Amino acid sequence: MRHLALALCLAAALAAGAACAQPQDDPAQRAFVEGMRLLEAGKLAQAERIFRELLERSDSPRVKLELARTLFLQAKYKAAKALFKEVLTQSDTPWRVRDNIANFVRLIEDRTGYLKFGLSLVSDSNPRNLAEQKEMAIGNLRVTPTEAPKKVTGLRYAARGWKPIGKRFHAAAYFSASYADFEGGEIDRGTAEFGVLRDLSKNGRVRGKAGLEIGTYGGQLVYRFPYLGLDAVLVEDGPVRIAGEFKLGKITVRDLSYLDTTYLSAAVSARKSLSDNVVVALSGTGERAQAKERAYSYRGGDLGASIDTFWPRSTMLIGARASLGTRRYAATDPFFGARRVEKKRRLHISVGNKRWRWRDRYLSVVASLERNHSSIAYYSYRKFNLSAVVE
Repeated sequence: MRHLALALCLAAALAAGAACAQPQDDPAQRAFVEGMRLLEAGKLAQAERIFRELLERSDSPRVKLELARTLFLQAKYKAAKALFKEVLTQSDTPWRVRDNIANFVRLIEDRTGYLKFGLSLVSDSNPRNLAEQKEMAIGNLRVTPTEAPKKVTGLRYAARGWKPIGKRFHAAAYFSASYADFEGGEIDRGTAEFGVLRDLSKNGRVRGKAGLEIGTYGGQLVYRFPYLGLDAVLVEDGPVRIAGEFKLGKITVRDLSYLDTTYLSAAVSARKSLSDNVVVALSGTGERAQAKERAYSYRGGDLGASIDTFWPRSTMLIGARASLGTRRYAATDPFFGARRVEKKRRLHISVGNKRWRWRDRYLSVVASLERNHSSIAYYSYRKFNLSAVVE
């Protein structure tokens, strides 16, 4: 935290040099230096008083940031967040300062909660296929090809929230939802997930959770998935972080009871920062689905690799992820007379820029290509999505 605060001060000083480069005998400058001395000495109430008095006489971003930091250290999170946001939304705030402010805002939101919204313009080359909705949940259900166009464009609305539940229980409620809205409404699809989690270790690195996921298509409920889960940070050492997740639940598919499934998955991911501007990651997932009708039971897995890069000179953010997956079904498909084996390939590319923003929201462009090759041709598909995302 100390290093983060010092980085914020340095970046803010560079951004607001004019406000700080006053003669040493200037009363405002002397008061600011005294406020900084009190802040570093841990005399927060006195520092807060000085910074508030200065802010009454000046609208300096540097003073706002130091007052916000002082309030943060006193756990006055609401007031601190408001000041951080004021500087964050100013159009002339440099991106390095924005990044440091964003770190403070994330820490505040982890402790107080948040509700955030996003909007995307989406082009979907294969709207009949629902694999991108929540792939593991609905058994690759498809709408009859004549019921939907080959390509559609629409809007995707998204929301996510987090709310700690009391200090004593070290618990929190979580929520996420998205809704893709296409012309006509017949192929609109949505997902929502909500639940609670609780720390199972003193350091907060092992957590248990219970939740419910639901999915809709064309305004109709498609599936429900209540589950129990466990996630853990297995290793966190400098630039390396390894985490794992376990989930067990019961999927119920509307009007298709033969697809009702007991679902089990386990995943592990490893991330490493190679430098300040490059992060690489590897991930692996194993899954087992025991359906009511054995032909739709399967075992599968997925391996993926990703890289996220930042180019300081142009402030571009470019990321890519590729994955390979497979599913092997337990018995012969009753409609096609063959056992189903599938291989899936995905490629996901995102492009953004720290200067592509509106107030405190970023704009990025995301493209994904997915191809599923099945031993039963009916289940093979190819899908391309292109999205412009504001969040």
